Amino acid sequence: MLGAAPFLCGMRFSRSFALVAGLPAAFAVHGQTIEAARGAALGATVSFTGVVTSGASLGPVRFLQDATGGIAVFPGTGSAPGFAPQVGDAMEIQGVLTDYNGLLEVTPVTAHTVTASGQPLPAAQVITPIALGEAVEGRLVRINGVAFLGAGNFTAGAWTISAGGQYAEVYLAAGHPLVGTPVPTGPVDVVGIASQYDPSLPYTSGYQLLPRGVDDLMVDASIAFLPPVTQSAITTGGFTLAWATTVPGTSQVRYGTTPALGSLAGDPTPVTAHAAALTGLQPATFYYAQAFSVDGADTVFSDVGLYATASASSGAIRVYFNRSTDHSVSTGVDAASLFQATDDTIKAYIDRAQSTLDIAMYNTSSTMLVAAVNAAVSRGVQVRWIAEGSNTNSALASLNSIVPVLYREDGLGSGTHDKFFVIDAESADRAWVMGGSCNWTNQGFFDDYNNLVFIQDQSLAKCYRAEFEEMWGGSGPQPDPSNSRFGAAKTDNTPHWFNIGGVPVESRFSPTDGTTARIIGALDAAQHNVQLALYVFTENSLADAVVHAHARPGVTVRGDMEEVWFSGSEFNYLVGQGVEMYSHYSEPGLLHHKYAIIDEGTPDAVVVTGSHNWTATAESVNDENTLFIHDPVIANLFFQEWTARHQAVAGIDAADAPALLTTFPNPVRERLWVRTRLQQGTVAIADAVGREVSVVPFRADAAVDVGGLRAGAYLFTLRDARGRLAGTGRFIKE
Repeated sequence: MLGAAPFLCGMRFSRSFALVAGLPAAFAVHGQTIEAARGAALGATVSFTGVVTSGASLGPVRFLQDATGGIAVFPGTGSAPGFAPQVGDAMEIQGVLTDYNGLLEVTPVTAHTVTASGQPLPAAQVITPIALGEAVEGRLVRINGVAFLGAGNFTAGAWTISAGGQYAEVYLAAGHPLVGTPVPTGPVDVVGIASQYDPSLPYTSGYQLLPRGVDDLMVDASIAFLPPVTQSAITTGGFTLAWATTVPGTSQVRYGTTPALGSLAGDPTPVTAHAAALTGLQPATFYYAQAFSVDGADTVFSDVGLYATASASSGAIRVYFNRSTDHSVSTGVDAASLFQATDDTIKAYIDRAQSTLDIAMYNTSSTMLVAAVNAAVSRGVQVRWIAEGSNTNSALASLNSIVPVLYREDGLGSGTHDKFFVIDAESADRAWVMGGSCNWTNQGFFDDYNNLVFIQDQSLAKCYRAEFEEMWGGSGPQPDPSNSRFGAAKTDNTPHWFNIGGVPVESRFSPTDGTTARIIGALDAAQHNVQLALYVFTENSLADAVVHAHARPGVTVRGDMEEVWFSGSEFNYLVGQGVEMYSHYSEPGLLHHKYAIIDEGTPDAVVVTGSHNWTATAESVNDENTLFIHDPVIANLFFQEWTARHQAVAGIDAADAPALLTTFPNPVRERLWVRTRLQQGTVAIADAVGREVSVVPFRADAAVDVGGLRAGAYLFTLRDARGRLAGTGRFIKE
């Protein structure tokens, strides 16, 4: 398919991708807004008016914008001739809506007319780096306080930028006006078009900022806000918000229990690193807050955020695993394995409910747990239930008929993939939240490998209840389908940070809360080690973050994965990059976990767990719940489980992995010697683009004939007699 010149962003091209072609064209819809045009079916003919926001510096493509949105227009094959608008031209456009590697564009252009010239451009929308995504694609945007991660002069290609601890990509095409100019040595504000180039379905990554020229990089003397706003010092009576600005200003916050705000806190002293303490607040209460700074006549505001105070609850965090753990790596608290008591343990928590019980569960076939819910109803507990409509949910046939069940039935992705419940959210002493990876099925309880997390905290319970009620459509006992919101229709409307018994815990719900970006942030912060236990892993950006962590000096990355043959799996890519990944595919029982342990054994250890698989669908379509638990004790509990799983698939103590395999000489001309403790297995050799060129059996010490290979770089993969991954490496053929 023809399209705009590819704005490459260092993406890998070995992954699967599809072209949109052969779609039937619809009749043109005249007088559309750009937002409406973007919402049309691919292949439809759209017609709209907008102002041109980019010129020839971005190639033949032009971006147009109106009050509702922006879109790319490309005069490809079949387009009406004479398409050469200038920045500031108002244009009427008619053409076919297509998708070029994730970027919505109009091509071919069947009709175009310049109706006016010299029109003012729309104001660039100020965003944070992680907000560079589908919601702003095609628009003029601005990121303030940007640092370029590089020096010297600009070259064509992708440049990583950072601002406020977040990262994004700026792309400069060959011949761009910035190419050859000096890279800024200090913070600048960057304006450009929000674009995308992602050669892999389902087109959820590859977002780029495209500056149009040298004037789009600005050293601004007026005060500018440097997101994000961070929350700390969370107590039952208040918390502190912190942020930064480009020049000194006051540190002030407007806040209140409604979006109307109303109260004021802060310090008038001019600084660039700001902190404002909010005091005298109520426990387990949500507060809307907006930070702002004043510099003379200039005032700059943050977005309005939602924050929670700490609760008066116990803060107990109880972690359970349904299968074996390895206490030999325990640091003092042994992990609990439930085995045949997994469903009994969940029932014991359901039995605690005295007032309310809200359940969001992907699939339920456990009649025992449904019976426990029925018993709760009998003792007067109000029960509400959300489930995925594409599953059988066979046990719900025995649910008390007075319990309302709302099914998500749009058929998108895995739909409601959540696995949580909330008990008695209005009680500080009785409020509990259940999370983790376990579906309520016999397979989930007794065959697969899963984790369960129970937390006694009213603030977190209210947070999960708010997420539940957004899907439910209100706070009443019956669902309101007219107000119910699932998937991408939801909003980011819950607090994210909690102080739970002194443990910092972050909560994220998909697809609205930027879960993938937060996981990337956690991986980027790893300084010592990363352990992964993942059911399925297809998200490119997360794989890149794992590779980046692996490449940092002093960071050890190891992981186990179940669905290594899943379409788009990152397994082979990670192995090819030297990451120590093992397949669980041939082991009995599914590795159904979705967790990462980061910097285990250090005070900064964090665990990421929940229902969110590391996939693009989990990020952009499904309803998911994820917790980031910043606690070395919890991290060690997960490490005990991970060690048991990893030893089973690796066949050796993970700490001995480097001693498993040695090869020599390197570079090699004729024979590559492979020395290993394995008695037999295979060595597979692949070339630099991943094509397998040779698979040979071996025993203990063996010589592999490579004399027939062309000169170049090669990857070898060692597998044991059962086909399990046992090691990887690289060699150079002379």
